[in-house]
Amino acid sequence: MQKETRTLPTGTLVKRFLPYFARHRKTLVFDLICALMTTVCELVLPMIVSEITGRAEEDFTTLTVPFVLTLGGIYILLRIIDAAANYFMQSVGHIMGSKMETDMRGDLFHHLQKLSFGYYSEAKVGQIMARITSDLFQVTEFAHHCPEEFLIAGVKIVVSFVILCTKNVGLTLLMFAVLPFMLIFAKYFNGKMRRIFKERNKQVGEINAQVEDSLLGIRVVKSFANEEIEEAKFKKGNLRFLELKAESYKTMAQFGTSNRLSDGLMYIIIVCAGALLIGQGKLSLGDFTAYLLYATVLLGSIRRIVEFTEQFQQ
Repeated sequence: MQKETRTLPTGTLVKRFLPYFARHRKTLVFDLICALMTTVCELVLPMIVSEITGRAEEDFTTLTVPFVLTLGGIYILLRIIDAAANYFMQSVGHIMGSKMETDMRGDLFHHLQKLSFGYYSEAKVGQIMARITSDLFQVTEFAHHCPEEFLIAGVKIVVSFVILCTKNVGLTLLMFAVLPFMLIFAKYFNGKMRRIFKERNKQVGEINAQVEDSLLGIRVVKSFANEEIEEAKFKKGNLRFLELKAESYKTMAQFGTSNRLSDGLMYIIIVCAGALLIGQGKLSLGDFTAYLLYATVLLGSIRRIVEFTEQFQQ
């Protein structure tokens, strides 16, 4: 564990993760179905708003009470389904993540029992404790949310693209042209974050190991009046952890800033290009509203993916 210096590819890490999902496949499948239900509810609202705005622009008399109540009833029904699906995801889905964390901790402890005396003569117990406790705390949220968030984002991107292409292909292509830049930024910052998080987690283990050594040998420390030496060693390690944590926050902030700039670029493309198309009679006000709403839906999903990308690196 301690001698491990290489950084494994993302694909290898995912493959190591998959067997733990397999143990809870039924819960995972139902969780993903619930995620799809919530996605449908979110994608329907822009369509409803677009329909109402379009009718109001063409002939507001078509907005009859039965028509509006029908749309409202459909959306309320969808929101009820969304609430039930979300309840399952937040309760049973989270429990699934906790079970996976428990499985990993059990497998890790089982592996530790089989290691040789030679390993334990060199390994620091504090580092081992960090791996089996704090490093696994991230697993619960990641295991629960990551598959559903990636599925939701994929469905939203594909469905939004198809729907918007039926309205105006050119504007849709301009809108989605921002996504490759966001992926490039993500790939670049993922590499930086993985390196920093790895060093940061290792430093947590070093602090644990130092505290353990100091407390187990407290009689010797006091006998030789070495308290100041121990405090100096701990201060050095603690400050190093602060440096790594500050560096990780800076990198995460850079990643977040690049995504906010991309968000703004997507919105301004829609606003400017949409305004020109409306002026030329090539885009209706209802369709323009749909573009803005779908952009909000897409960017919200992308932000969630960014959050879980950071968590995966941790």
